[in-house]
Amino acid sequence: MVERRLGALPASAEFLRRLDVAGIIDGLCPVREIADLTHGQVVEVLVANRLSAPAPLVRVGDWARAWAVQEVFGVEPSLLNDDRLARTLDAIATELERIVGTVGAKAIGEFGIDVSRCHWDMTSMSLHGAFED
Repeated sequence: MVERRLGALPASAEFLRRLDVAGIIDGLCPVREIADLTHGQVVEVLVANRLSAPAPLVRVGDWARAWAVQEVFGVEPSLLNDDRLARTLDAIATELERIVGTVGAKAIGEFGIDVSRCHWDMTSMSLHGAFED
């Protein structure tokens, strides 16, 4: 008997598919033909990870083995090693604005979101250093 956690993975997978997250990312950040996974597949699993078990991005493969990632996303957990995750994060880094904008536009259309009163501000601010107070 094999036991795996399911949680909200099917719901996450459905939303990610309706938003075409993998397709959008794969169109902007293609992989070499020898790759076992596309960047889009990795991002979908990372999003599901963040939604189901938010923790630092370490041992994602272990999480995927305990959860039904292979059954829901068709991704072999052993392929989710730190090097593979890093390659995906590096690949999408230069395309983040286009990815966010395209997925956001897809969400507006797919879910009929009324944006007439929506202000989308993706600005982020961080302060680093030594401060007296």
